[in-house]
Amino acid sequence: MRNTFRNIMAFLMAGVMLLLLTAALPVYGIRAQAAENLDKKACWISFLDMETYLKDKKEAEFRTKVSQMYDKVKEYGMNTVLVHARAMGDAMYPSAYFPWSIYISEDRSNPGYDPLQIMVELAHSKGLQFEAWVNPYRLSRDNKTTVSFKATPQYAQFRDFSIEYRAASGETCLALDPARQEARDLIVNGVREIVENYNVDGIHFDDYFYVSGMADTLDTASRKAHVNALMLQVYQTIKEVKPNCVFGVSPAGNPDNVRGQGADIDTWLSTSGYIDYIMPQIYWSDIYMTGSGVKHMFTDRCKEWMLLNQQNIPIYVGIALYKVGTPSKTDLGWATSNMNVAYQAIQAKQLGCQGYALFRYAWLENPVAAEELANLKMFAF
Repeated sequence: MRNTFRNIMAFLMAGVMLLLLTAALPVYGIRAQAAENLDKKACWISFLDMETYLKDKKEAEFRTKVSQMYDKVKEYGMNTVLVHARAMGDAMYPSAYFPWSIYISEDRSNPGYDPLQIMVELAHSKGLQFEAWVNPYRLSRDNKTTVSFKATPQYAQFRDFSIEYRAASGETCLALDPARQEARDLIVNGVREIVENYNVDGIHFDDYFYVSGMADTLDTASRKAHVNALMLQVYQTIKEVKPNCVFGVSPAGNPDNVRGQGADIDTWLSTSGYIDYIMPQIYWSDIYMTGSGVKHMFTDRCKEWMLLNQQNIPIYVGIALYKVGTPSKTDLGWATSNMNVAYQAIQAKQLGCQGYALFRYAWLENPVAAEELANLKMFAF
């Protein structure tokens, strides 16, 4: 009986919160003031999107689909694409350091054109900013990609400064060892290669630092020191090659968790020379149930990150478009409202964030997200 009563109360509270969220949008000025002045309105285009839409394409087909994808991004008022250039120990372009990605060609063969060059050029032709998204340490993500990477010549080259570990999923994975200077040099050379050879507007790291299983006995202070050494070196390299190219990072949304993974967000947000912006992944709604009642998780996390920002660098918020319509026993907002994304984009601005990014492209074409995206377009264009 107690659990039944608690569930009933949870859904009643969710309904009340839904009404409050919906009513709040006009207060923000709807279209007139909503998100028109946001600096960055971005969409992540991940290796999974490339696998779905762009893998093993002839050049003409590749160009056509990329152009269509960018038109879809622009349809919802976005001005930036964050595109995977290196998702693992691979490259979406001809690299001197990494093999071709299996998400461009299944057998890692040269497709006969430069996908990254085409994606950068088409983005700029359509008025979109282009940031090259790099996962710095990850070499593989599961058993299949581990076997695939081990078959490349690069595996032997990287083996002495990489870690083989068992992920939380039970799969065997590979990563570069953040503690090794050889690993840092490799990552920096890969970043330099992109910035020197492509007219990118930014380099974008995400949240894969010391993930579970990589070096579980290593203390947090050492993890932070190793990651900070990389961040400094990457930042300096980018500015030496192209001073107006920005360097941003997108850690997971829980500050305590990312600190434990070696992301020294307190230093990055208080000391110059590490990053140009931060984009925490605030992947919760504002109708989040806890033992003590409804928590405005999205808003509370945004406020937490804003308080950390001691040098007033831009903070953009990552929004979980992929959660739209997903039932949850705790995070009720995604299944009880079609206003989450629009509300979060506007709320982020009200709290002082200067932009947002949607994860990820596939949901722009997924019917389950249609109503959320329509509301984003209506209220936060």
